[in-house]
Amino acid sequence: MAVTTTTPPQWSGVHRLPGLEGRIPKSRRQAIVLTTFGSLGDLYPILSVARALEAEGVEVRLALPPDDCDMARRWGLLATPVGPTEAEVLEPLGRTREDVAADVLRDLGPPLRDLALPILPRVLDDLQPLCDGAALVAGTFLALAGPMAAERAGLPYVPIALQPYLTLSAEDPPTGRGFGLMIHEPRRKAAVLWNRQVIGLVHGLFRLRHGKAFNALRVRSGLLPADETPVLQQTGDIPMTLALWSERFAPLFPDRAGQWRPTGFPRAPEGTLPTGAQAWLDAGPPPLVVTLGSIGQTIAGPRFWPEAVALARALGLRAVLLHGKAEVPKGPDVLALPYGAHAHLFPQAAAILHHGGIGTTAEALRAGKPQLVVPIGGDQFDNAARLERLGFGTTLPARRFTAARATRRLRALLDRIDYPALGALADQIQAEDGARVAALHLIRAAGISAPP
Repeated sequence: MAVTTTTPPQWSGVHRLPGLEGRIPKSRRQAIVLTTFGSLGDLYPILSVARALEAEGVEVRLALPPDDCDMARRWGLLATPVGPTEAEVLEPLGRTREDVAADVLRDLGPPLRDLALPILPRVLDDLQPLCDGAALVAGTFLALAGPMAAERAGLPYVPIALQPYLTLSAEDPPTGRGFGLMIHEPRRKAAVLWNRQVIGLVHGLFRLRHGKAFNALRVRSGLLPADETPVLQQTGDIPMTLALWSERFAPLFPDRAGQWRPTGFPRAPEGTLPTGAQAWLDAGPPPLVVTLGSIGQTIAGPRFWPEAVALARALGLRAVLLHGKAEVPKGPDVLALPYGAHAHLFPQAAAILHHGGIGTTAEALRAGKPQLVVPIGGDQFDNAARLERLGFGTTLPARRFTAARATRRLRALLDRIDYPALGALADQIQAEDGARVAALHLIRAAGISAPP
């Protein structure tokens, strides 16, 4: 089977079997189905888009893992649980959420084979009724049932990419594990052609690992086998792919223009700081804020948090630790919080130390703060590299993270950073409303008429 390396992932044919097309005339379809799977970094953007669609008068049908439905309700949104709970999946295997997060960041293949594929039929069965009478389905990278449900219902599907890493562009190649052969900043045509071959190899290996299992599941679900790469490419009617980030952070290159629609970063999720946190912040100079995201607090190893506090002290800073359930150091110069709303906290920081998740990266840029990124896996290396190219961040791999190394890296960044330029970028990102732009694209793709 030939490997296609020049066609963007969303350009593909329809593979549904006859008789599965939706029966409601397109002119009467007014709802949009949104689905996601993953961490809060995957959930928050979808909730933002759902709110923006509702603000435009469009019916939104949120399909979320059961454990995420409470968060949707906190945002004032209704959600339908699809698939099993986290406990139903992990407890029989003796695994924790942190175990799975570490596996996914290290190599997506085994979690895809052992966790995602076995539950996919149940997720698909739960999701399918939401497509009845809908105009379009949209979902994020790991929401594997979304495109299949859309295809079975005869509906268009819009992939929502949250990270520039997912463009797999030969002209703007991703940084990270599995892409070490890529030529970054390719200036010659031969370098771009080489990168296309590497991307083709990635697709070929992914198909080799997962294509047979995915196609067997497609057939059991009433769909024809597909030639496209599972997860990395979509089948069916794909009118566009949404790129939910700022082009000031990662512009779309010509080989990913056209079908890709940049929106800007969605605005920050809501939330407040815990009781007493603001008083602590007001009582001293701006701190170093440290976070490893919603599921990675233990992944960087047991020495990460003590070394992060030592880093702050070496720079003469206090430290705010968003530590989740991890054990962290204590002291009068340390504010330990299980969680703190980034939108409230980051603007009060001197600098931000984080894992490189796209949501955290966006909030730190929006706050106009220098960033030290300690990537662990996945897209985090790519986001870190982009921050370095902008001149507003520096990076240190988790396996090499010590207070001494981090102090040298962050001090050098603070000495050379162009604060006026960083502030100007922050203002531009603050002005973006990626969720509303995404909502308007979805409305147009769905052919939904404007409400009266």
